[in-house]
Amino acid sequence: MPNQNNPAKVKKLLLIPACIMAANLNAQTTFYTMSQAHSHNDYERAAPFYAAASLGFGYIEADIHLQNGQLYVAHDSKDISSNRTLEALYLQPIARQFELNNGKPYPGNAPMRLLIDLKTAGGPTLAALQKAIQPYRKYFDSRINPHAVQIILSGNVPPAGAWDQYDALFYFDGRPDSTYSAEALKRVALISTDMKRFTSWNGKGTLVPAEQKAIEKQIAAVHAMGKPFRFWGAASSKSTYYKLMDLGVDVIGTDHPVELYEVLQNPQKLSSANAPAHAVYTPTYASDATQARSKNVILMIGDGTGLAQLYAGYTANRGDLNIFRMRQLGLSKTQSTDNYHTDSAAGGTALATGSKTNNREIGMDNTYVAIPSLPELLAPAGIQSGVLVTEEITGATPASFYGHTADRDSANILMRQLIRSKLQLAVGGGREALQHPALQQELARAGVTVTDQLDQWNPLTQGRTLVILPGSVVNSMVEGRGDYLKKALQKTLQQLSRSEKGFFLMVEGSRIDHGGHYNNLDYLVREMLDFDVAVGEALQFADQQKETTVIVTADHETGGLSLMDGDIRQGWLRGNFATNDHTGIPVMVFAYGPNSGLFRGVYENTEVFRRIMMCFGLTPPSTAAPAGGPYNPR
Repeated sequence: MPNQNNPAKVKKLLLIPACIMAANLNAQTTFYTMSQAHSHNDYERAAPFYAAASLGFGYIEADIHLQNGQLYVAHDSKDISSNRTLEALYLQPIARQFELNNGKPYPGNAPMRLLIDLKTAGGPTLAALQKAIQPYRKYFDSRINPHAVQIILSGNVPPAGAWDQYDALFYFDGRPDSTYSAEALKRVALISTDMKRFTSWNGKGTLVPAEQKAIEKQIAAVHAMGKPFRFWGAASSKSTYYKLMDLGVDVIGTDHPVELYEVLQNPQKLSSANAPAHAVYTPTYASDATQARSKNVILMIGDGTGLAQLYAGYTANRGDLNIFRMRQLGLSKTQSTDNYHTDSAAGGTALATGSKTNNREIGMDNTYVAIPSLPELLAPAGIQSGVLVTEEITGATPASFYGHTADRDSANILMRQLIRSKLQLAVGGGREALQHPALQQELARAGVTVTDQLDQWNPLTQGRTLVILPGSVVNSMVEGRGDYLKKALQKTLQQLSRSEKGFFLMVEGSRIDHGGHYNNLDYLVREMLDFDVAVGEALQFADQQKETTVIVTADHETGGLSLMDGDIRQGWLRGNFATNDHTGIPVMVFAYGPNSGLFRGVYENTEVFRRIMMCFGLTPPSTAAPAGGPYNPR
């Protein structure tokens, strides 16, 4: 990343006030806007002008040829077509933009520039251009309209000494190796050069240090002139765009407008810095992978957490995670029965029941027959169960450990099933829904202790307990959830550990998944770090109890996250998402404590359920339903 004391960068910020700055401890990231996006060879798009303008591009390029008194838009003369004139493809659409946006090219105050490359003889072509512009002058002359589109000329332009002979609305694309008088420099809108003058870099990997140094020197020299800088000839790829921005290139060109738009539209969402780092617990490993029966099992599910999400947290935490201290590793395949990628309902059901099912189903097999979950199977053995989540308690993942419904959105049904369930303890959001009079009557009949305030929850409470909190308590980390998960886990372990025959606990980092759906890397990272703090608490508990197995996995991956760049020492990173949906990417399984060796290997997600049963010394059911027939929950 550019150094914070780089004078060229400071100069750049003066030139481009649209940039938003976000400083981390040792580096500085410049967030670019669409005003700095350049649609290279725009006329080659399926929809010239409109493809770029619809995305808010600040620079749109057209090559023009003068032929038989008409200006045509084409890269080469052989490509000239009678219907592809400058007026039809650019001048008329620009006029239409102004009409649509109340005298501006874009809503708000975002600028537009039209880069026109003169492909035929400069003098005649420029004269024809000046004539063609006249009927549209009010859209290009800033003396008439402060929001006018700036025309920037390149190619066969006249010598700089003759620029004053041409209309003042024409500006020029300068060259770094040219010398300009003070008057001519006023007509230079930006300075561009071929990137291949410095490097043959294809956008993959990184630049040779000597080449990068030469580029940085060139950019600094242009900034010292008070002008923005642009490369042509650079690769059109996300890696290239990021590298050009890191170098301080002001105008970023592309042959793929949508791809650049995805990078620039919400830069804050695609990077993360200054996330709160936490200390990592060092396990004793005293009981790790031993074969003694597990008294307790803690299953921790990072919703939507793939390997990239884990490594994003590792990077943000400056190179360490509690999760990565766990030595027993496996890989879980997450597909549902009706889809290549699962959702949280089918994924949670597989983990809770050992049965694959259709997406959206909870606690049922793929024929819509209810099947028992771990808490229901463990209860006859006297093993108590609990769930703790950072979302509503009727969310798909927690509901998979007590509910049975064909539709994950059946919140009222799930809340009733929770009240009647085998769970000894449930902690999560949903207080607002629980206020329904019918549910209050259910609670009274069930004799369940209910609290809606974390601080008033007494973990010494006897009997079944529901800690159902306001939505504001279980909101996201960026919205101020704070250390709710850590505190709630400590209390949960205190209450459940009083069970003489042991317990099963499912803990979900629910909102990691939300970061993937939102395509928001910083949101995701902060949820990932909070989840890892909870993992550290569980590992400490396991070392103290010595009969506790901790398993960390995910129900699925969300977002198709890729990590583009970062710095582990500084804790910043940059990424991109392939989708806002779930993916079919397998997820990691980490295990610690007695019987943790069971979780090695590559297997279906249903195996997690079976191996948890084996940790308790219980025989996993051979089928999802008991031999006596379909399971029917009360």
